[in-house]
Amino acid sequence: MKILKDLLRTVDLLHIWGEVNTSISGICYDSRKIKKNSLFVAISGFKSKGIDYLPEAIKKGARAVISELPFNNKFKDITWIQVRNIREALSQISADFFNNPSKDLYVIGVTGTNGKTTVVSLIDWILNQEEDTAKMGTLGMEHRPDSKMPGFFEKTSLTTPEAPDIFNFFDRLGQAACKNVVMEVSSVGLKMNRVRDIYFSQGLFTTFSGDHLDFHKTMLDYFESKLMLFKKLSSDGWAILNSDEQYSYSKIIEHLNCKYLTYGFSHHADIRPKIHSFSLDGIQATVMTPKGNIEVRSHLIGRVNLLNILAAISSALIKNIPLEKISRAIRLFKPVKGRLDFTYKNDFSVLIDYAHTDQALKSLLQSLKEIVQGRIILVFGAGGSRDKSKRPRMGQVTSKYADFIVVTSDNPRDEKPEHIIGDIIDGFESSFRDYEVEINREKAIQKALNLVEKDDLLVIAGKGHEDYQIFKDRVIHFDDYEVVRKILKEKKSKQIPDYPKKTFPRDSSGGFHA
Repeated sequence: MKILKDLLRTVDLLHIWGEVNTSISGICYDSRKIKKNSLFVAISGFKSKGIDYLPEAIKKGARAVISELPFNNKFKDITWIQVRNIREALSQISADFFNNPSKDLYVIGVTGTNGKTTVVSLIDWILNQEEDTAKMGTLGMEHRPDSKMPGFFEKTSLTTPEAPDIFNFFDRLGQAACKNVVMEVSSVGLKMNRVRDIYFSQGLFTTFSGDHLDFHKTMLDYFESKLMLFKKLSSDGWAILNSDEQYSYSKIIEHLNCKYLTYGFSHHADIRPKIHSFSLDGIQATVMTPKGNIEVRSHLIGRVNLLNILAAISSALIKNIPLEKISRAIRLFKPVKGRLDFTYKNDFSVLIDYAHTDQALKSLLQSLKEIVQGRIILVFGAGGSRDKSKRPRMGQVTSKYADFIVVTSDNPRDEKPEHIIGDIIDGFESSFRDYEVEINREKAIQKALNLVEKDDLLVIAGKGHEDYQIFKDRVIHFDDYEVVRKILKEKKSKQIPDYPKKTFPRDSSGGFHA
């Protein structure tokens, strides 16, 4: 319990109606989760206004409400606090309620258009070789210390959760004596002040390309939102930058007040591959670092994943993880679900990936072109009620790099799937005819599987780990993995393990050696 007055010390207040010397049991922005004596923070979402749910919050026991609106006489039995910026207030109050546990954690924030989930998972895996580490992002909030202690996992609906959820998670980590947490930090999360009061020790930038313009409206706003993470870093912090992204790399450096380290394929990167090779079985590379060379053997595939590995190595070096432990951890790391992840691999292969922007699809397909002997057959669509500007760009890059495309539905939401598909096809190169339209995603995957031949690679992109489809009037269960396995089973194809065949010789530790 905390005294409401104490939680308001740093908040930009406009007016207070009612008693503030009262005990608060928790902070809640979702009226469905209100408990007795809670503080209800009436933030507005993209489709509804938080203040509309105040009657429900009061009925469930809310003691006070914070809003940008002035006092409403209908609610005389509750303390009403009017603030200038509701989302700033939500972050400040959440941090104070939990005594800002980020001060006692080593927090690593990863931002960028693509690669966040894989980089976060890699860093979490590597750091756990030395210190207890947790992670947060698209795949959920997770802390799995060891076999002797109970783990913690909770799904998240947002890449970067709301401030109360973040600080509650951090508080639990502190109670478990966790040392580090690595988290995905989205541009939306930054602009909406979800991470405003977090003390970051590292900020890592992956890639930058067009996305979320339905929210940001301009590329400048999108970039400046991501830049906020690096402006937060103190002189003791570290920025880790992709030097191949020349525009964002140079612009971020202009605003840094901290040390920085660079990674990439460019010759001036601090962490870069000296030699490297790719195949459908994985990555082999010798990576140059300021602390010496490190041998990389990985189950992950493609150039894009070597870039992710370089980013993770950079973070681990700053944490002083020994090179040999970094190398061993990378050898043992398995592909992240829905990120360049094989669900079938035999005479032909089927790969599932989350790529849902033009740049992500371009990087994915370019990486695969280097290692696939046969054709690349692609199944993909685009999300409805989201950034429409990227759809023709997605069409343009896929028609350039894929050999055959089945265009289908993703999460159409409030839009008609055929309109979304039309936007994609509008971007196809004028001479491109090697495509088919199938609105039903399961039938699209079926058609693609009927097309594959020996040495071909089928890529199913856009949904990755997601196990649902969102339509205007319903949400249904839909899992690309399940659909592929069902169809292959029906075709009486041999079931293949989830991960690629291991072709590197095993060492006694269960990893691989050259």
